[in-house]
Amino acid sequence: MTKGIQMLSVQPDTKPKGCAGCNRKIKDRYLLKALDKYWHEDCLKCACCDCRLGEVGSTLYTKANLILCRRDYLR
Repeated sequence: MTKGIQMLSVQPDTKPKGCAGCNRKIKDRYLLKALDKYWHEDCLKCACCDCRLGEVGSTLYTKANLILCRRDYLR
C-alpha cells in the first residue's frame, strides 16, 4: 500500500511531538508525518535497506507491517 510523507516545520511555541520510531520528543527544526504519526528524519527508514525515506521521495510503502521504500516494495 502506498502512503505519503509530509515534511513539516516544527513551530517553536508548540509542545514537542513524540517520534513513532524512537519514542523520544522531536526537538529538531523539521519532522516527518507519515502513517498518521510523527517521526525524526533519521527514524523513518526502510525496513530492508535502511534508507531514509524522507530523502528518497514523498512516498513510502507498507507490506506485512513493514515500512518500505519503492525499490524494496517492488522487489
